[in-house]
Amino acid sequence: MAEFWSNDDRGYRIRLWVDQVSQNTQDNSSQVRVRLALLNTTTAFAQYSCSAWVDLDGRRLNWTGSPNMTSYNSTIWLIDQTITVGHNADGSKSFGLSASFSGSGGWSPGTLSIGGNSFTLTTIPRSSSVSVGAGIIGSPITINISRQNPRFKHTIRYHWGNKQGTIASDVDTSATWVIPLDFANDIPDSTTGAGTIYVDTYSGGTRTGTQSVTLTASVPASIKPTFSGFSLSDSNTAAQNVVPNTNTFIQVISNIKVAFSGASGSYGSTITGYRAEIVGKNQATNINGGTLGIMNYSGSITVRARVVDSRGRWSETKDIQVKVLEYFAPALSFSIARTGSTSSTLTVTRNAKVAPLSVNGVQKNTMALTFKVARLGAEAYTPDNGPASGTWSSISTLVNSQANLAGNYLANQSWVVIGALEDKFTRTEFAVNVATESVVFSYDRSGVGVNKIRERGALDVRGDIYANDKPIQQYQLTQNNGMLNRGGWNQPWNVQATTIDWRDNRHADHPIGKNGQWGLFQNYWLDTWKGAQFFTDFGQGRHFLRYYNNAREWKPSPWKEFVFTDNPGLVKTTDWTPAGFKDSFYKRVGDVLSVRFNFVGNGGNIPFANIPLDIFKAPQSYMFVVAGWGINGGDGNIHVQVNKDTGTFHALATHNGVTYLGQLTVMI
Repeated sequence: MAEFWSNDDRGYRIRLWVDQVSQNTQDNSSQVRVRLALLNTTTAFAQYSCSAWVDLDGRRLNWTGSPNMTSYNSTIWLIDQTITVGHNADGSKSFGLSASFSGSGGWSPGTLSIGGNSFTLTTIPRSSSVSVGAGIIGSPITINISRQNPRFKHTIRYHWGNKQGTIASDVDTSATWVIPLDFANDIPDSTTGAGTIYVDTYSGGTRTGTQSVTLTASVPASIKPTFSGFSLSDSNTAAQNVVPNTNTFIQVISNIKVAFSGASGSYGSTITGYRAEIVGKNQATNINGGTLGIMNYSGSITVRARVVDSRGRWSETKDIQVKVLEYFAPALSFSIARTGSTSSTLTVTRNAKVAPLSVNGVQKNTMALTFKVARLGAEAYTPDNGPASGTWSSISTLVNSQANLAGNYLANQSWVVIGALEDKFTRTEFAVNVATESVVFSYDRSGVGVNKIRERGALDVRGDIYANDKPIQQYQLTQNNGMLNRGGWNQPWNVQATTIDWRDNRHADHPIGKNGQWGLFQNYWLDTWKGAQFFTDFGQGRHFLRYYNNAREWKPSPWKEFVFTDNPGLVKTTDWTPAGFKDSFYKRVGDVLSVRFNFVGNGGNIPFANIPLDIFKAPQSYMFVVAGWGINGGDGNIHVQVNKDTGTFHALATHNGVTYLGQLTVMI
């Protein structure tokens, strides 16, 4: 509402009110109430002919009459009309207004005027609203328009990334639009993007306004990265040289390397990752050129590959069928018999086998067998290149195959024959001791042989020795100098033999772990399921024990540590020791600390025990309750507090004259 006043003539004035009453959005108009009144103060008149008018928005509202204004400070209403005012095409509207009153002279007023004023109406929305649901790039969406006037027309535009254009023109209330596929180029790192839909509203060819709505669109599932394929090779050069077929590999020996080719993103995306796996084997690589790991199995397998792009989309998978040839280490055993007229020829009965690694019926592996011989007890071996040795490329097995060694091996001497069987990858050895020619009894100037030709010592016996129908000890318990036998520092912890040895932290089962140092390892066994082990770490002077039970497991696991009474850092066992205050004592046994106290309350806080920090250092704050003697019903109970990282016990808010006597126990 607005009001306007005229000039003053002997206390007469006119007053103009303009009110916006309502609006009609569809008609683009407003209803305006116009009121004009005459007011006086101390001058009055009656029956004079008068006239008045109000001009606004190109029209005039008139009034004529002969009013009676006989009272002072009174008001006479002249005009009160409601009119319709049309708005501009864009919904705005302002108009000027003026008013006038004319009397007839005498006691009536002269001319009273209002001019030079304007009034602005509330702008009527003239742009239609727009709505649109989430869409999929490459698929149609419907754009819905809610218009203010059925005569309105619309132009629909889009803005997406650096793209913009017109979707449709001369639209009434809706339009269907297929989101262009190239919109995906603007969101290479996401599956969802956002743009803007604009709707320009036109009334009679004049644009009256624009409204917009956010367009959310996702990349369709069909847009994903691609790759032309992948190839397989063997990262083990030796295996690849034996089996050059790119789809054939060797168990345990091969490690498949995967190389991707032709990987490409789609609609702006880039390749960010690779994935290849052996289906069902939990072996995979995420690197182009990576390896899939050792295959401890044989048969047909499937290698499956795919790529991923910057949107996180995976390509379709591609498969390659692969054959893994069975492989096992060379297996060799043989026996030797003395033959010939002088028993100096050694005939070898050979049993050997290597993995054939057959491809298309052709063996790719070779079998090579060699022998070397030394006198029993000697360290230097001499190769024997006789008929028993050989290399075969067409067979992979020898079964009870006999052949002679080339050398002359005297019947009165014992020999060690070592055979070595190797293929393209690994090698194994087998040793046989060849005794002297068998005799019941022999002797020479150096000693006697029983059941064999004498070779070593004053008495050289083949077989067990009995005394009083009982076998004597057949195995050496100590070394010749009396020291105990050592098992070898690099033997496993679990070796089931009675040994004494040195160990360090290179062994995974070291009781202290990587921080441990060299120590003495004692290993005692009664049979395959009863054993005990002891270890002394020389770096820290610590001692450990464990035993093997009939459940075939170590107890305790992994070790149990011995702790000595002179090591307060690990355990402290003492008699009752003064705790720093009269009649207070402490005692620690293992993980248990006991504090004995006897003191009288003074009405305040009392520290009654101070434990050395090497005996007890509180890992957290503690609060205990102790009772006062001679007070019933718990009225004398108080709290005892121990703060974290201290060893001092405080009695809180003690009762004056009350005795506190007892013992506290703390698990450390």
